[in-house]
Amino acid sequence: MVAHQFQPRDLVAGDIVLDFVNTVTARDTDPVDWLDAYARLVSWGRLAGLPPAELDHLDAEAVAHPRRAAQALVEAKALRETLWELLTPPAGGAADAAARLTRSWRSAAAAVTVSDVGGRLAATVTAEASGLAYPEHFLALRAVRFLESLPSPRLRVCGGRHCGWLFLDTSKAGRRRWCDMATCGNAEKTRRHRSAVHL
Repeated sequence: MVAHQFQPRDLVAGDIVLDFVNTVTARDTDPVDWLDAYARLVSWGRLAGLPPAELDHLDAEAVAHPRRAAQALVEAKALRETLWELLTPPAGGAADAAARLTRSWRSAAAAVTVSDVGGRLAATVTAEASGLAYPEHFLALRAVRFLESLPSPRLRVCGGRHCGWLFLDTSKAGRRRWCDMATCGNAEKTRRHRSAVHL
């Protein structure tokens, strides 16, 4: 685990569910977890677009209840690893992972409120109803919707070294190989160039 200051360049996957899974980097070599504290999860949530008012509530709750916040972080990370298992082959443990996602989804569903959002009804969770589990609940609900409509042939694992991030390939040709050309793509080009020079 390392303390990581999240930046916009950390959100390149094409969906918040994948970006959440990508809060572990270098999964292909020596995984590094960027969520070292509950406050870091909230920080990531702000960058990822979770409602600021809900996150403000969580900041205060985490300070008042640090043990509960630590447990909520453990449960959010468990959801993240469940999603990794469901999204990456081989899917040997898919049934067990699906059961774990079902439990997270049920916990989130128990806190759902159906309300008017921009003129239409939507099922939402709030920090008031979910407490410190709000990020997990928000992401569990989103993950089930995402998995229901996932265009599997467009789901990719970055080919860069020390990465392993997931992303949706939205390129017209469907041949994108890197989570981001500016990072992994350029690093691979540089590596190949150096290898060619030393031949």
